[in-house]
Amino acid sequence: MNCQVHELFPTHIVRTDTSGFITPEDQQMMMMSVDQLIELGMYAQGDLIPKYQTHVMLFQDDAPPIWHKLKKTFHDACETYLKAIPDFCRNQDCIEFTASGAWAYKGWKSINAKEGNPWHHHNPAFLSGVYYLKVPDNEPAYGTEFHDPRTAEAHGTRFQSIAAQEFSWIIFPGWLSHKSIQADSEEPRYVIAANMYVKIK
Repeated sequence: MNCQVHELFPTHIVRTDTSGFITPEDQQMMMMSVDQLIELGMYAQGDLIPKYQTHVMLFQDDAPPIWHKLKKTFHDACETYLKAIPDFCRNQDCIEFTASGAWAYKGWKSINAKEGNPWHHHNPAFLSGVYYLKVPDNEPAYGTEFHDPRTAEAHGTRFQSIAAQEFSWIIFPGWLSHKSIQADSEEPRYVIAANMYVKIK
């Protein structure tokens, strides 16, 4: 899988393209699966959680096969991150992936106006990822915004955006604060978020 490194603040984000592995048919199956989960009420609820964010269940052993296919691309993308950023952390050559989890988020303009997506991070995940499953008009501006970890989010002055690109993962440190850039469209935007956990061998 091809990758692209973005230098952000004192850290890096690595985009990994999965278009040679995930097909448009896979994309449709995943969107249908997300829609089914939402129809069954299997989404989180809370003041700080977007309206249609599914439970962390997509990479579970009993999940449909399509999610196992995407899980492999996430693991590969995390491995790509560590190869692309060889000085990401100490003892990097001794790291072993132990577990991962993923969930989906579906939103559109009118629902996002009522249910926002606040700044957040995925600590204590070692690495986190966002997969752009379906973006309205494949518009790059509907990507992800990251905040400089050296300043508080409330200052709101140091941030950088990464463009949306369907069929790609962006991988970043789990502690890096971020939020989705909401689409100015009534066409649904589907993204998958995932966390990777590790141990030292």
